[in-house]
Formats: sequence, structure tokens, C-alpha cells
Amino acid sequence: MIGINVLVSNFFGYLSIACWIVVLFPQIMLNHKRKSCDGVSLAFYLMWSLGDLFNLAGALMEGLILTAILLPLYYILTDCVVLLQFYIYRNNHVCSCDVSSHVSSHVADEESALVAAHHPQNHACSVEDEEHRCDDTSCQCQLHNCHQVRSDQPANGRSTRYTLVFMALVLVIATFVVHYYHANRDWFDHIDKRRAIAQLLGYMSAAVYLGAYIPQLVRNYKTKSTEGLSLLMFILVIVANVTYCLSILTFHRPSREYLEKYASWLLGASGTIWLELGVLYQFYLYRRNHSSDH
Repeated sequence: MIGINVLVSNFFGYLSIACWIVVLFPQIMLNHKRKSCDGVSLAFYLMWSLGDLFNLAGALMEGLILTAILLPLYYILTDCVVLLQFYIYRNNHVCSCDVSSHVSSHVADEESALVAAHHPQNHACSVEDEEHRCDDTSCQCQLHNCHQVRSDQPANGRSTRYTLVFMALVLVIATFVVHYYHANRDWFDHIDKRRAIAQLLGYMSAAVYLGAYIPQLVRNYKTKSTEGLSLLMFILVIVANVTYCLSILTFHRPSREYLEKYASWLLGASGTIWLELGVLYQFYLYRRNHSSDH
């Protein structure tokens, strides 16, 4: 007979899976609607994908519960969809103004104003001139927005480079650990090799997950906006991580050995909740800086 703790754990586990199944749909649909991913940090998703790979490998080697294996597998599939959108929309930006057309229109308006200056009887043109001035103001605003988008691109490039450096550093550390292990194999004979590597992958996954949110938080802070991000996605991520932790904690009576086994996965899920709350605070803080996208 299945114990009550297993039923409760399964409930939270499948609830977490349900949240993760739909968690990226709001962001994917928003990217599709805007035909752009410029609101999302590429570094965020690259690091998230790397963390998912470590997560899945560690969960398989450690022989964790089914929930802990299915989730990272699904993460990787959805990560591929978003990264594909980054590639498809790589040259698209929300500001699609044509600079040359605005400039030519502005020159034509100035020529019309000079012609009208030699014909005083066209006093009615003052209304049209006012409209032209309004159009010019709108053009200047759009041009300013375009320049602002372009000015953000170098920052995004730097963020991506920092992420690649971080990923390279993680790989260097992993290589060093493996080399150190082989050099001291006799000392590690009493340790389960498979479990040791699984735990290493788990902690690497947690570290990458925690670091993944930094580029997105920094980007939102620099642009003073969360435009292009789905609020619903981050709400679902928080719910999914909370229920994921509960599914682990309720599956078995907490013991030192059990908690040590799942420590890295609990750290990765619970630690990111605080960073996700930080993103939600940015949604609140910058809510007046853009129209609602969710």
C-alpha cells in the first residue's frame, strides 16, 4: 500500500511538472507576437540550458525520483525552442522604424514650409504645419528609441561574453576535478565514484542556475524595463520550484543521508526562488516604463 507521504510527494511532483510544461509558453508566445527576443538576456538562457544539462546528467547518475529526472529532460526541450527563437529573430527589434524614410519625409516637410512662406494667403497651412511638427516629434522619439536599442546591443554582447567565460570556467573546474580524482584514485576507492560525480554535477547545476539570473537582473536594471519578459512565466517558475522542493521533502522522512543526496537539487531550486522574486520586484518597479506584455 502506498504511503500518504508518497501520494503527497507525487501530487507536488506532478503539479511541478504541470507548471514546467506550460512555464515557457507565455514567453515563447510573447517572443512570437513581438517577433523579437530582445527583452530576454541570451546569457540567461545559455546558462539555464547548461544548468539543465548538468541537472539531467546528475539526476540520472544519482538515480533520483522520477520527477527529478523528467523535469530537466523537459527543460532541455523547451530551452531548445527559445534558443531557436533567438536565432530566428536575431535581426529583429521591436523598434522597426525606417530611418531613411523619416529623414526624407522630414526634408520634404521643410521644403513645403519654405514654399508656403512665399504665399501668405495659405494661412490655413498652419494646421498642417502643426501636424508636421507633431510627426517630426514622433519621428524624433522613434529615432531616439532606435538609438537606445542599438546602444543596448554592446551591453548584451558583453553579457554574452561574460557568460561564455563563466561557462568556460565551469568546464575548466570540472576538468580539474576529474583530473584530481584520477590522480588520487586510491584515496577515493572507498567513495562511490558514480555518486560522487552525480553530486558534483548537481552542485555545478545549482551554481549555473543561480548565476543564470544575474545577466537578466542586470539587463533589467540597466534598461530600467522588463519589456519583452513574460510576468506569468516567472510566476509559474516560482510555483514550479516550490512544488519541486516539496515533492522531494515529502517523499521520504528527512534524514541526513536523504538530505545530502538531494542537497544540490534543493539548493538549485530553492536558491533561484529568491532571484526570481527579484525579477518580480523589477516588474513592479518598472511597471510604468512600458506597456503590459503579459
